[in-house]
Amino acid sequence: MRVRVPHPERCIGCYNCVFACSRELFGVNSPSRTAVFIRSSSLANRFVVVVCPGCKDAPCVSACKEEALQVQPEGGPTLVKPLKCEKCETFDCVKACAIRAMVIDPETRKPVICTQCGLCAKFCPHEVITYGEVKEQ
Repeated sequence: MRVRVPHPERCIGCYNCVFACSRELFGVNSPSRTAVFIRSSSLANRFVVVVCPGCKDAPCVSACKEEALQVQPEGGPTLVKPLKCEKCETFDCVKACAIRAMVIDPETRKPVICTQCGLCAKFCPHEVITYGEVKEQ
């Protein structure tokens, strides 16, 4: 089961997904402490939804010199060694994500990683984000 963004054109920028994720991961309502991002784009497509696609060969995991991340069996990264992450000063994992789906939490100074829980999809009123089985090609 993975989170997907099949209909980005439907996004109205309501931030329901952002706040649902923030509550799930951190117990707060904060657009700066989330793993789902709404970014501004051109006038033709006003909003861009960014969420970790759950890469099978996640570049963020490969970039982690401290080996604090690993790929989950269903895809996507997970922080498995938080103490090793504390030694990091470069945040190469965040830089390695081509779609900028990872950020550094301003409070913990660790990467914020989508857990692929699907809560963002549940609160998306226009089905911009979905959660379900993904067939590998």
